[in-house]
Amino acid sequence: MKTNIDQCIKCSLCNAYCPVFQATGLFPGPKLSGPDAERFRLKGKSLPGDWLEYCDYCKICSRVCPHNVPIPELHMRALLSLRKKQKPSFRNWLLGHSYLLEKLGRLGTPVSNWINTWAFFRWLLDRGLGIDRRVKMPAFNSWTFTSWFRSRPSKTGEPIAYFHGCYTNYIDPALGRDVVEVLEKNGFQVFLPRQECCGLPLISNGFFDLAVSLAKKNLSSLQAKVGEGLEVIFSSPSCGMTLKEEYDSLLNIPGAALLADHLLEISQFLLYQHGQGKLNARLNPLNETLYYHVPCHLRALKLGLPALELLSLIPGLKVIELPEGCCGLAGTFGLKKEKYSVAKEVGEELFQAVRDLKAAVVISECEACRLQIAQHTGVRTLHPVQVLRRAYGE
Repeated sequence: MKTNIDQCIKCSLCNAYCPVFQATGLFPGPKLSGPDAERFRLKGKSLPGDWLEYCDYCKICSRVCPHNVPIPELHMRALLSLRKKQKPSFRNWLLGHSYLLEKLGRLGTPVSNWINTWAFFRWLLDRGLGIDRRVKMPAFNSWTFTSWFRSRPSKTGEPIAYFHGCYTNYIDPALGRDVVEVLEKNGFQVFLPRQECCGLPLISNGFFDLAVSLAKKNLSSLQAKVGEGLEVIFSSPSCGMTLKEEYDSLLNIPGAALLADHLLEISQFLLYQHGQGKLNARLNPLNETLYYHVPCHLRALKLGLPALELLSLIPGLKVIELPEGCCGLAGTFGLKKEKYSVAKEVGEELFQAVRDLKAAVVISECEACRLQIAQHTGVRTLHPVQVLRRAYGE
């Protein structure tokens, strides 16, 4: 780690590209809060902890650093060390355990959805817990992706595993259904390994030990499928990034690096099938124009833009990439009262581009990006696989 810190040449490219640094003076920038501050932290010097709270973990700084200084990892390790000395707030406990809230919300539908829109309840969350009342909460479904999956007849084909994530299971089960149906139309039999939350909300809110516990369970389950010869597909870039990178580099879980080679983003996997001449190319024309936002965590995975290439195979469909930039929500970051305005400012250039283009539909792989774009522009948002599923028809 020290060698990587010393590789910082103070070029300030990280500051120039950091969306939070551009949006607020409350964050001194990744150079100062990362490698510069780390030299003092290593000597036991006390530094302002509020700096670290404003890193939204978009990982743009690590992508633009010419010497590969692991700035986001420095931020996260310093933040976790700081939080071990402080009792986390109940607000951060709730947001870190979002997978439990999603389970409870789903069980309580439709009452839970009504409560989430009740002005007095939102006022209580805002004043009492610091969860901003201006945030539009996603609606819970009365059915889950896993319940739908278990209720249907088993298909035959080449076996493949799917890590769906909490959001797909409880909030957007239709996405999981579309992923499964697209894979089946390409001759695969989908298996769902036993899985817990990937752990990113826990990491972001300071619950490092519990994140490690869940990660070990996921790793054991996914490794069992890989041992049977299956590849593992994911549809959420944030979940995928956590599984592929954070389990090894941040959580230091033995064997995590070996799993990473068998984890594939859904569009990346389907595009590979196309390159091998195996993709089902019987796609119906879609004569429309869609706009595409590339999530920060997808760029962090350095996969290129597989969804753009994949959707170009659909006759009549035109997909236009929106200006590069962070949406600002960053999981639970933009839900917090003190950060709502910062998150909105971070994404404003993106939102304005959507408005100027008069886009009707924006596609993006990230669930947080889809929520944030929909809230601040009013447009419909979809995952790229949902567009592909529509092109396959009934």
